[in-house]
Amino acid sequence: MKYSKVVIILQILSFLMLLSSSGNAAELTKPDVTQSFDSEKEAKISAVMNLTTKEAFEQLKGVDFVVDKDLLHKAIFKTFEYRKKEGIDHALRLIKSPPKEMVEGIFVNRADDFYIAKNILEVFPNESAGRLSRLYARGNAVVKGNVIRASGKINGKAITELLVKALDNKHFCEEETPDMEGIPLRICDEAYNQLVLRYKVENVLRTIGNVYTIEVRDHHIDILKTKLKELN
Repeated sequence: MKYSKVVIILQILSFLMLLSSSGNAAELTKPDVTQSFDSEKEAKISAVMNLTTKEAFEQLKGVDFVVDKDLLHKAIFKTFEYRKKEGIDHALRLIKSPPKEMVEGIFVNRADDFYIAKNILEVFPNESAGRLSRLYARGNAVVKGNVIRASGKINGKAITELLVKALDNKHFCEEETPDMEGIPLRICDEAYNQLVLRYKVENVLRTIGNVYTIEVRDHHIDILKTKLKELN
C-alpha cells in the first residue's frame, strides 16, 4: 500500500510529537564544525583543504579522520565550504554505486568510500537533503537502499518523510553473497534501522539484520508504524 501525501504528513507530525513527549529530540542537529583542535590536528585539516576533491576524499579516508568524527566533520567543512556542490556531487556518485561488487574478477568493498560520502552529506544537510530525495525517487532498489542508509543522520523533515515512506517499500536492496548468513535486507528494513537509530525509539528491536525472517521483520516494522500512528 502506498502512502498518500496527507497520511505521510500526519504520520510524521505524530511521530515527532511522540518523540517530543518521550523526551527524545524531534530533529537532529548539524555536526559541530566550529571546534578547535591542537596544532597537529589543525595541520591535518589544512593539508586536506587545498587538494582536489578526489585527492581530499582519499585523504579523509585516512585513519586519523575515520577514528575522530569531530575532526572529520571539520575537515569536510573546511575543504568543501566554498565548493559544496563539487563535494556533494562526488558523494552522490558514490552513493549510487553498489556497496560491494565484483569488478573484473576483483571483489570491491566500498564501505570506506560510503562512510566519507555519508559524512559529507551530513555536514551539508540543507544542500544534500533535496538531492537525496530526488536520487531515491529515480534510483533502483540498490540506490534507494544506499540513500536510506546515508540519510539517517541528516537533519530535516524532508528526510524524515523519506524514511517514513520507505517503510512501505519491500524491494530487496542488498545482493546476496556467499558469506551472507540469512536473507538480504530490503529497503523497508534499512528504513526501520535508520528511524530507530535516528530518533532513539524505545521498546523496539534495535536493528533488523539478515538473521531475521521476513515475517519477523514485518512484525517489527508494523510495531514502528503503530508508533507513528498512535497519536493520530
